[in-house]
Amino acid sequence: MYQLYRRKGSANWNVSWTIDGHRVRRSLGTDSEDVARIKAADEHRKALIGDITGEKTEIDLDHALGQYVMEVARFQTSFATTRHQSKALLRVIGRGTRLSAIDDREVSRFIARRRGEKARRGKSSRKGRGSIQMDRLVSSATVNREVELLRRIMNKARSEDWGYAVGKVDWQRHLLEESDGNTRWLTRQQVDRLLAVSPEHMKGPLTAAICTGLRAQNVIKLDWSQVDLQARMITVRIKSRKPGGRELAIPIAQPLVVVLANLGPKEAGRVFLYRGRPIKTDTRHAFLTALKKAGIVTKYTWHDLRHTAASWMRQRKVPLDIVQKILGHTDIESTMRYAHIGEESHVEAVDAIADVFAGTAPAQTPFKKAAND
Repeated sequence: MYQLYRRKGSANWNVSWTIDGHRVRRSLGTDSEDVARIKAADEHRKALIGDITGEKTEIDLDHALGQYVMEVARFQTSFATTRHQSKALLRVIGRGTRLSAIDDREVSRFIARRRGEKARRGKSSRKGRGSIQMDRLVSSATVNREVELLRRIMNKARSEDWGYAVGKVDWQRHLLEESDGNTRWLTRQQVDRLLAVSPEHMKGPLTAAICTGLRAQNVIKLDWSQVDLQARMITVRIKSRKPGGRELAIPIAQPLVVVLANLGPKEAGRVFLYRGRPIKTDTRHAFLTALKKAGIVTKYTWHDLRHTAASWMRQRKVPLDIVQKILGHTDIESTMRYAHIGEESHVEAVDAIADVFAGTAPAQTPFKKAAND
């Protein structure tokens, strides 16, 4: 027999049953109990037949993704990223494509298609205004993350919990080489100009991003319950491999203390508001507009404010392990991109060459003049 149930916080029905000691759980994708009972009976029947004949149940990408979201992704801090990446998978591969039909050829086709598309930035909440097309192609890193999501979905579908038919893919051969990443940062003069021309509601988030090194979502969604002005600490949950993320505590720098104090601290509620309401729109459009007004080349992105925080710390000789803790990197390798910043060894090496030249006698033989001089 099978059992119908609902997960906490979900309106949709799920079904579970046990065959030969193995428990199977699946989302039925409906909030109607009558429809759920019909679908549950059909799913259970197919499972029993498959157990007898050895054939596995088919599932398409759309339903597999929905089940993955309900059982895994929605409990992770990276849920918004997963939702964004899934759009590319559904659009290029196709919602109705069976997982059993996704093989090396299909993954190669997806990668080729995505690498030829223009990257897009941001999304406006205003009706009729979507994301902005950029002047570069989708990066290898972006494609790798999307393929990785597909791999996780297919591995989950293949597991005993789901037991669906899944195609064979050699995932390692599809891994694209990624760039080492940029470490662009803004100078103090550029930041001053940027803050001077930014709208009032953006000055606080900009200052917070530079003073803490936090990612955009942590800054924009910062809540007063996460701020302790007396102890001068901000405590947030950041992305992590663990469900729900992990906690990160960052000291509040004096410029940010002033900004927060002027906003009027509260017990709870969003810190940064626009016209009295939480900022919901994508901040990158406002950021690009401010860059243009400040006369700064628009190759910078909001994430470069995080690089700015790290670079300024390194320029002032802050040790790498401290920078790692403030940025919330779990691996020191992620922080090593800033290792060269602030080190004097390179300057000293070039100065050593200059010292050699200092003792060199001037050239004795003058250059020959050209015939027409």
